[in-house]
Amino acid sequence: MRSTVVGLIIAPFIIYLALADAIPNVFLLLNLVGMLVVVGGTISAGIMTYGLKEIFKFGKFTLKVFFMPKSNEQEIISEIIKISDAVDKNPNSLGAYQNKNLHPFLKDGLRLIDNGFSDDEISEIMNNDVEKTYERQMSEVELMKTLSKYPPAFGMIGTVIGLIGLLNAMRSEDQGAAGNIIGPSMAIALLTTLYGLILANYFFVPVSDNLLQRLYHEINIRKIIIEGVLLIHKKSDPIYVREYLVVNLKPSDREQITLGAIQ
Repeated sequence: MRSTVVGLIIAPFIIYLALADAIPNVFLLLNLVGMLVVVGGTISAGIMTYGLKEIFKFGKFTLKVFFMPKSNEQEIISEIIKISDAVDKNPNSLGAYQNKNLHPFLKDGLRLIDNGFSDDEISEIMNNDVEKTYERQMSEVELMKTLSKYPPAFGMIGTVIGLIGLLNAMRSEDQGAAGNIIGPSMAIALLTTLYGLILANYFFVPVSDNLLQRLYHEINIRKIIIEGVLLIHKKSDPIYVREYLVVNLKPSDREQITLGAIQ
């Protein structure tokens, strides 16, 4: 969350400094018609591509980039080791973990063990869940990447519209009227390209890359959970479970798990 907020602050500041150096009054860069062409065109193209229902979900998964992931590898491994230790001491304690604040995927795995599924069945069910999670969240990333193509395109459309108005004004015999048209036409011609580039490269592309990194993080956590659940199902020694799972962490993060996970 912090990095996202920092990025949101730094980028507009850099753009503002660049514009302020070139133009005394940066408010001259505000053009409602140009914004309508770029933003409205992007939304309409998105609706045509994905449908109205998917576009309504746009804001929901965009907000993900402003929040920290709910789980990390270190916490998940610690929980798995503690559960392994508890189950080693009391094999009937699995059911109690359904009421605890654990990663939902870890709860699912423990429920499968408690229901008597075999190793192969647990592995098949949980790996299938990982595949579906990847497909579902990748569709969000693809939506953002697709939308990132539209703002520059509509910016160019706005530029062409502005140039048409500009050339038409230059043909006018009434120089006073032409002067009134040239200014707005130039604004649309230049600003829509700027709006399109900023919207694509400052919003859509960074958000899609952020969602992709979060997806990789979530998939990695789920793979660790699958490994841990299968080890618990095999009734592996908690020390072995710890040593097997900590290889997923950086060496600097392993010491805390090694010393503190099992009390």
